[in-house]
Amino acid sequence: MSDNVDVLVLGAGISGLCLAHRVAQAGRTVLVLESAAQPGGCVHSQREPAGYWFEMGAHTLYNSYGSLLTIIGELGLRDRMLTRRKAPFRLLVDGKLRSIPSQLSLPELFASAWHAFSERKQGQTVADYYGKLVGRRNWKHVLAPLFTTVLSQPADNFPADILFKKRARRKDIPRSYSFAGGIQTLTDRIVAQPKITVRTNAQVRALARTGGSFVVEIASGDRVFAQRLALALPAPEAARLLAPLAPDIATALVGIQTAKIESVGVVAEARHVRLPRLAGIVPIGDTFFSVVTRDVVPDEHLRAFTFHFRPGLSLDERIDRICAVIGVGRSQLACVATHATSLPSLALGHAAIAEEIDRRLPASGLYVTGNYFGGLAIEDCSLRSAKEAERLLAETRPA
Repeated sequence: MSDNVDVLVLGAGISGLCLAHRVAQAGRTVLVLESAAQPGGCVHSQREPAGYWFEMGAHTLYNSYGSLLTIIGELGLRDRMLTRRKAPFRLLVDGKLRSIPSQLSLPELFASAWHAFSERKQGQTVADYYGKLVGRRNWKHVLAPLFTTVLSQPADNFPADILFKKRARRKDIPRSYSFAGGIQTLTDRIVAQPKITVRTNAQVRALARTGGSFVVEIASGDRVFAQRLALALPAPEAARLLAPLAPDIATALVGIQTAKIESVGVVAEARHVRLPRLAGIVPIGDTFFSVVTRDVVPDEHLRAFTFHFRPGLSLDERIDRICAVIGVGRSQLACVATHATSLPSLALGHAAIAEEIDRRLPASGLYVTGNYFGGLAIEDCSLRSAKEAERLLAETRPA
C-alpha cells in the first residue's frame, strides 16, 4: 500500500509533535510515523483505570517555557494546568535520606565561590565548570549526583553551557506545573488535531528520493511518498536512515551518542509508604539515577514513585530495590509499570556538530529536529521544532 502526503514527520516524540503542530496550525496536513506503540517518546503518563496517573518520563513543565506555552495556548489547555506543590528533594546516603545542604562541605564551598566571578561555561564540561565553583569534593559527593538525576545519565562530560539556561518567566503561569491526566495530556491534544495523523508501530526501514518526492519504506512493506520530510528521531537512527540520502548530515549525526533510560514506576497506598512527602530522591552510588514522585500533585490515598535505573539489573532486582527504598513489600504494590527511552549523551564540541547539520540542511531539502540541538529540555525541543517548521513553511510558501 502507498500513501501520498504533504508533510511527513518521522518520530512522534515531543520534538516531532511540536513540529507537526506548528505546521498544522499553518493549515498543512501532516502524517507522523512512530515506531513505538504510542506517541510521546519521553513524555509518558502512566494512567490507571480508576483515573490515577503518574509520570514515567518528563515530569515537570515551567513558566519559562515560552515556546511550549504558545502551543499550550493554541490547544486550549490552560484550564487543565495543575500547579505542582513544593516538596523537597533528598539525597539517599548509605540507605538514609539526607538534606542536600547537610552533605556539602561549607569550607570548600566558600573557598571555591570566587570562581563564580571568573569562570565561563563555554568550552568546559559540567564537571570542570561546577567543580571549580563548589570544590571537587562537593562536586563528586553532591552536585554530580544531582546533575546525574537531572539527565538520568552520568553528567560529568556534558557541555556546561547546555544546561540550566536562563529564560524569561510568564508571571500569569504557575512556576512549575503539570496537567490533569499528566503531561501526556499535551501530546494527546496535539495528536487529536484534525490535520495531524499519527501511525504507531510504523518502523521506518529506508528512505529514498525519486523525482520531487521522498519515499519512505515502512517495515510492514507500505511506502509513503512525501513532498516534505522532517526527521525527529534519536541521532543514531536518523544517521542510519540518512546515510544513503544525505551522507554529510548522517556523518555529523553519528557523532552524537545516546544513553538508554530504563524506568520502573510503582504505586502503593499512602498508608503503606514510610517515606515523607518528597519531590524526588537523589541517590549516592546506587543502582538507579533518580526517583521522581507524584507527591507534588498529591492524592489522598495513593503515592507513586518512578525510578530511573542504571543498566544491568533484571526487573525483579529493580523491584526489590524499589521496595527497599520506599519501605513496602511487593504485595503492597498496586501497580508496576516499565518504560524505556533514550536521551542524547552530549560532549564538548557538540555545538560544532549542530552547526554542521544546520549548514547542510537547506541544500538537502530535509528538516531535522530533536533534543540534541539547543538542549535536552522540552522547551529546547519546542524551540528547535518551531525553527524547522518556520523554515519548512517559508520554503513552501507561494511566491
